[in-house]
Amino acid sequence: MLRSIFDTCIPRPEIQAGELTETIFAAKIRPVVEGKAPSVYQDAAVFFANTFPTDGIQTLIREVFSRLMGKDEGSSVIRLETSFGGGKTHDAIALWHICQQGRNINNLDRFANLDLIPHYTTQVAAIDGRDLDPINGVYHEETGITTYTLWGEIAYQIGGVRGYDLLKGSDESGISPGTSVLERLIANHPTVIVLDEIARYLRSARGRTVGDSNLAGQVVSFLFALMDLAAASNKVIFVYSLASASDTFSEETGELNELIRASARQERVLSPSTDIEIYNIVKQRIFESVSTDAAEEAANTYLNNYRGARINLPDTCKEASYAEAIANSYPFHPELFRLLTTKIASIPEFQRTRGALRLFALVVQHLWQDTSQWIPLIHTHHLPVGLNVKVTDELTSRLQRPLMRNPIQADIYNPSGRKAYAQSQDEQWLAADKPPFTSWIARTIFLHSLTQGISSGIRRPELNLSLLTPSVEISFVDEALNRLGEVAWYLEIDPVTTIARFKEEPSINKIITEEKEQIGKLEAKEHLRSRRDSIFASKQFKLIAAPDSPSEVDDVADPIALCLIDFDEHTLSSSQQGPPSLVESIFNQTGESGSFRTYRNRL
Repeated sequence: MLRSIFDTCIPRPEIQAGELTETIFAAKIRPVVEGKAPSVYQDAAVFFANTFPTDGIQTLIREVFSRLMGKDEGSSVIRLETSFGGGKTHDAIALWHICQQGRNINNLDRFANLDLIPHYTTQVAAIDGRDLDPINGVYHEETGITTYTLWGEIAYQIGGVRGYDLLKGSDESGISPGTSVLERLIANHPTVIVLDEIARYLRSARGRTVGDSNLAGQVVSFLFALMDLAAASNKVIFVYSLASASDTFSEETGELNELIRASARQERVLSPSTDIEIYNIVKQRIFESVSTDAAEEAANTYLNNYRGARINLPDTCKEASYAEAIANSYPFHPELFRLLTTKIASIPEFQRTRGALRLFALVVQHLWQDTSQWIPLIHTHHLPVGLNVKVTDELTSRLQRPLMRNPIQADIYNPSGRKAYAQSQDEQWLAADKPPFTSWIARTIFLHSLTQGISSGIRRPELNLSLLTPSVEISFVDEALNRLGEVAWYLEIDPVTTIARFKEEPSINKIITEEKEQIGKLEAKEHLRSRRDSIFASKQFKLIAAPDSPSEVDDVADPIALCLIDFDEHTLSSSQQGPPSLVESIFNQTGESGSFRTYRNRL
């Protein structure tokens, strides 16, 4: 049997203790620049210890400092392009730390060739477009200066009060400065300028009038001037980020892309992290150590199970590359990562890397509260939907899916009041010394139902893949799914496509249940008796309704008699149970003392 993850992985102390705050997962540049960020971002040694050296961050560091150190041409303008939560801000903070401390950071050699990193401080301005305020400005308490524009903030960060004085007129007027004054500001010193969330800043800049236009036009002019300055000097590197064209600020992103292409400007485009690297980013941040031997062991065991399984599975899971994916994602199942980085990542409110990191941290903290259970790999069904309030909030309120709480409470897990259907059915599995199969299925389907439209739900082969666990009988899927489908209020199973999904709207099961609850027992019985007498009214045979003794059934040759025993008289609890004593007495006796029935065959 595979070793449990509790024996092969050690979470970081703050994760295991549940000491998680929103600021730990919401990286921002400004608090770091001001020295007010949490230590996980502020302390360079801690920051890099918790950071995985992705190809993107290594390339970024190499491009920036090889050019500044004169070791290589490099790129003067670098664009970080990915979806929100994809690592842009994290990489910008990494640049800021290296500019501040040079090569004097522990274990920096994991990220770069130290020969490329200066031993001195590099001029740097790192700005988040979300912090800039075109109307009220950004107030700097230590000097009393308020900056109103992007160039005003850059000047202040690079040169302090003297630097700001050079561009004060341009800052207050909102008119973009030329390259000559920027050259005076930089003073031929190696300089890195990092700008995160340009598109967001452009949108807010449109709200400030400058002359006959608005500040946004001046911002674009300044960006071009900055790019020209960087291209003409090996002392200046400009790094900026743009969200993907499908994100919230797509209009501004598209506008900048068009302007840059139209001006034939050359830039290096980098993606901070790939889907595969997200495995390692999350693992690096959450775990102190993960056994590579256990990862390989799990990969081989799962692959053999997939290849030997006699159930419908996707063909890709039987290839050697899938075993490699398991080893890379261990202790998480690759289907769980794929769910978050492809399907749930399509929800605008879910931030790709950051959202996955926050959710996984909560899941690990929850699972490590009970290390007596055996978990060889963290599957999708291990996310404690309904059971853990914070995880449930992440998957409903944070994703703006409040109505998806209804299927959780009705069908998956309800902490108070009527038990959810999966809870009730799990009691039978647990009594048989089996895992809570129904909850496994319900949680997996639920997580695949958070998206809307045609992508909502999961097909049977993918459901089997998500659930199959070595040493656990997989045949439970059909039985548990069918039993849940018969009673669940919000579950829909398409018999043709086999897609199962939870919906925000109730199913016919809920409607029937609620109607039943509105009808009292006595009323229901009287209704059934009335229907009985109507349906079986004497035509081809004589109806004898609710006889309670043999004397109510006469012993004659014809007509054929239909005796319907009332449900208040007798109840059968099993199909294996023999006939009730009333049925036997009517069949054998007439009611007269000691008389046997002659015409039994008419009954």
